[in-house]
Amino acid sequence: MSSADSHSRQGLQLHQSDQGQTRQGLPVDQLTSQNADRFERAGTQWRIDPSHQAFDQEPTGLPKEHTEAELRDFIFEHGRYFDSYLASEPDRDQFWSQGKRGLISYKRWYRHVIIGGGLIAPEPHKPQLVHEFLEYAKQNRLSIAFHNIGEADLPLFQEMQFQVTKWGEDPMIDLDTCTWQGKDYEWVRRQTNYCLRQGMTACEVRPDQLHPLHWSDIISEVIEVADESLTRKPQKKAMRFFEGRIDNHALGRRRLFIARYQGRIEGFVICNPILNGTGWATELYRHRLDSVKGTMAFLIHFVLQQLKQEGVAQAGLCLDLGRDCHRLPGDSALVRHGLRFAENYLTSIFDFTGLRHFKSRFRPRYEQRFACVYPKVTMGSILAFVSTTGVLDLHYGRYSRILYNQHCKRRLRRNLSTGNSTQSDAVSPKTNSKPCSLRKSA
Repeated sequence: MSSADSHSRQGLQLHQSDQGQTRQGLPVDQLTSQNADRFERAGTQWRIDPSHQAFDQEPTGLPKEHTEAELRDFIFEHGRYFDSYLASEPDRDQFWSQGKRGLISYKRWYRHVIIGGGLIAPEPHKPQLVHEFLEYAKQNRLSIAFHNIGEADLPLFQEMQFQVTKWGEDPMIDLDTCTWQGKDYEWVRRQTNYCLRQGMTACEVRPDQLHPLHWSDIISEVIEVADESLTRKPQKKAMRFFEGRIDNHALGRRRLFIARYQGRIEGFVICNPILNGTGWATELYRHRLDSVKGTMAFLIHFVLQQLKQEGVAQAGLCLDLGRDCHRLPGDSALVRHGLRFAENYLTSIFDFTGLRHFKSRFRPRYEQRFACVYPKVTMGSILAFVSTTGVLDLHYGRYSRILYNQHCKRRLRRNLSTGNSTQSDAVSPKTNSKPCSLRKSA
């Protein structure tokens, strides 16, 4: 590109104004999946803050205001990863390419930029979006790190000399071919049947279908479940940036499913949209400490069945961090060995083994995900990731208790599936032996 073209490109950061949000509710007797296209449209206004422009030149050809609904619609249409929709959260920094044709969502820690959600743009515009953001980073001497990038977008980053490292894999379920029958899904059916016998129910709740007071009661109880679930984790607070928020962020285009037992919410699942609603990701799920055994398997099974009935093509179970992180030419040994060390020795901080075993029960296929860093991974970029996510902001009392519990259950945990078999692999008796070796009754 010419220098004149580079001077015309603008990176704009959008900051939430003080205008309050409004909701409209419609009381209904029964929740159904027939109103999937009805979502909140009212919201806060977004404005251009000249003091936070990525370039010094005046913006050209861009609207002066962007409503929150427009931002959500754009991300809904073009986001392709489980964390893409998190770009709509109010505490994110936003980089818009010229003409508001592409979006990058990020957080900055000193001279390091942590990016989530990938390239949110139409496919033909993605090369220009990467080029503009890379120019912005070079002008400001920033290190930039994209996370959870798929194979389809990988050539763009390789062409622009990013350091590419295997980051993990995303478990995906092809709903059009999934039948939930046979031995492969025996464990899932058993958890579901047990919960049904106990009288548990599940449904989707949407703010536009409820009276505001009813919705407020539901979201308050959901937050209560999330807070209670946090007490079993070693972190002081819920991890940030790569996990969605429900305490300070309107539901928007996300979907909320809940499981009830004797009138009380036992657990919930929040799904994020992928590629204009052709896919959904179970991005956030929590349950109470004393919930009915099998609650999460039951609820996720319900969610996947409802999505299948709606004609959704695929559903994701959220990133399996560190899975099969083999060596790549020119990758970061620091990240690769760090993930391997965390998987082997830091399961008390982030339960790789338990989460991987749980997701493997749904027999997903796996899509590779990569971290793409420019110019390369350093200790500074590692610290930026740790600071941004809060993964090492520990509550040491809970951490000690988790260490003790894992030590007491070390023999049982050895039987957990590594999640290395796909749905097709699970047909053979050999691969079935691992996931089914732990057959504790619900």
